[in-house]
Amino acid sequence: MGELTVTTVVNVDGLKRIGIIAQNQKDTFLIRLRTVGGDLTADALNTITRVAQKYGRGEVHLTTRQAVEIPFVPVDDLEAAREELEEGGIVLGVCGPRGRGIVACPGTAVCTSAIMETKELAAELDSAYFRQPAPHKFKIGVSGCPNSCSKPIENDVGVMGGVLPAWDREACISCRLCVAICPVNAIEEKGPAFVLDEKKCIYCGLCIKNCSTSAWTAKKTGYTLLLGGTLGKKPRLGTRAKELIETKEELLGHVENAFKFYVAHGKKKERFGHTLDRIGLDKAFAEIFADRKGPEGTDVVQQAPAGRNGTVLDLLGVCCPMNFVRTKLAIDKIKAGEQIEILLDDGEPIVNVSRSVKDEGHRVLAVAPENGHFRLVVEKRKNI
Repeated sequence: MGELTVTTVVNVDGLKRIGIIAQNQKDTFLIRLRTVGGDLTADALNTITRVAQKYGRGEVHLTTRQAVEIPFVPVDDLEAAREELEEGGIVLGVCGPRGRGIVACPGTAVCTSAIMETKELAAELDSAYFRQPAPHKFKIGVSGCPNSCSKPIENDVGVMGGVLPAWDREACISCRLCVAICPVNAIEEKGPAFVLDEKKCIYCGLCIKNCSTSAWTAKKTGYTLLLGGTLGKKPRLGTRAKELIETKEELLGHVENAFKFYVAHGKKKERFGHTLDRIGLDKAFAEIFADRKGPEGTDVVQQAPAGRNGTVLDLLGVCCPMNFVRTKLAIDKIKAGEQIEILLDDGEPIVNVSRSVKDEGHRVLAVAPENGHFRLVVEKRKNI
């Protein structure tokens, strides 16, 4: 990887793209690291410790969104610190107007309260939106249940697992525990029956989890999608846009449409929720949730900005071999003969990915330097 030049150092926005952020102290930076749902291996923690001691002050900062930052790194040590982190398999983070790291609770992999799996979903969302350009910062939070430990309601896109309960008369012993523990008083005893008010229900599943005779069971399980949450200078809680979405594919399709809507309609430095309010929720949701033909789910690529051909995949800060893995996945999703533009760092990333793309039989149409990184233009081979 090439050395940081004076031009690169003063290009603060370019450094923010890969999570290198200027501090108050002159010529001093913090390095933000990418995490998905706050997960790091013990080996990664050892690498972070070593880099923080070697190039910083032996300190790390844990952000409110599960990221790790190494502060007090002198500008002259940025390149060496970055290389050592990447050699340890750690990807740098992100700042500025683009997709941020995914916040997620442990989900069913760990938590006894969780209703939905979160780790795999968080990884897929990270693959699709991490570093993707947007009008302003774009944050996603995933929670396995309505306990909302990861605060999805505060994110531009929030996902929350939930379950709609159903009552079985034959199994019920009328202990009334369900009535007592329901946090929103959605269950009422009416004569010999226990009735659920579905309009009040928040899909937490406490009645199901605590019923000793399994008189309450899951009628429907799914994801609740919240859109437009943000804190900051103009706080706005996320709007419940869809409830109990039954498949991950449908959920990812809605998230993709929401992101595309934001990119198309959002103003510079305008958060997604404020875009929704400016346009109007009814009008915005009508476009976001309109029926669309084509494959469901989300891609790792997005439509290119106006004036460019094909699609753009931003892999700045992504180390080898993961950058080629994501390149291959992106190429698989476009048609034969179509083009994709890939942003890659100098050094091994541009060398290895361009060579690997050629080895796969695709055409490299251009390798253009741009402000310390490269834009690789590839045409998918037509005999696939």
